[in-house]
Amino acid sequence: MSGRGRKELEEEENHRNPFLSTNANFRPSSSKLQFRKELSRARWDEEMGMGEIVEKKGSMWATTGIIRNGKLYCRVEEILFMAERGALLLSDCDDTILSIKDIYKKITNLKDGCSWDCFKAYRHLKSLGYIVGWYGIPWIMKTTLGCGNSDPRQSTQDGNGIFCQEVEYTLSNCFRDMQLDEMKPAFSVHLPNNKFRKSSPGDPSFLLCVLRGNPPSRAEVESMEEKCDGLPLKFCFVDHGRISFFSYDKVTLPILP
Repeated sequence: MSGRGRKELEEEENHRNPFLSTNANFRPSSSKLQFRKELSRARWDEEMGMGEIVEKKGSMWATTGIIRNGKLYCRVEEILFMAERGALLLSDCDDTILSIKDIYKKITNLKDGCSWDCFKAYRHLKSLGYIVGWYGIPWIMKTTLGCGNSDPRQSTQDGNGIFCQEVEYTLSNCFRDMQLDEMKPAFSVHLPNNKFRKSSPGDPSFLLCVLRGNPPSRAEVESMEEKCDGLPLKFCFVDHGRISFFSYDKVTLPILP
């Protein structure tokens, strides 16, 4: 590929990335991501295993985090992605600011479908400008419905903290279902879109499954495709920091002579 062609390809790949400089002399292949001047703040909720955004600045929140009863919550992968770029400060329940190393430890210690491989896949897609949601988790929910089903514990009371407890219960159980040991999608991925709205996201461009260990069998791929309602299914494999994405056009074996 010529130098000009490579440059055009890099510009096309990165033109939607909100963290990259818009300077005409900027070269994506050799420069680091640029820190944002707007600094948001979040408070970590240990019981939920998520952070509540208490002060949000910048446009990234239009495609980051989920909204429950008017409050914005983020998974640790989202928090770390923003914190690594100097766009977010995370504090604990005592308002003590947590360091990047503290957030790294949370990814190591957390369960509920969280892993380094999951974070690296998320970071890679977000760095390219994709809109990354969590499979099976609505972007916005005004009531405490479960993952696609009514939650018998739901309540509309707020004065005594019941509603907040229900939000924690629902979110915790939804993400607990996202165990990466199981063969199921982790992310719903949308193409870059400056008109994206959490209230009406539309169908994702593809669903992404983060693999652990061996590639999926033919039966596993076919079973997953049947549950994806016709949406394209892709796989991600992280090996020693190297991220690979692939999909299957036909799940068949060649006939040997």
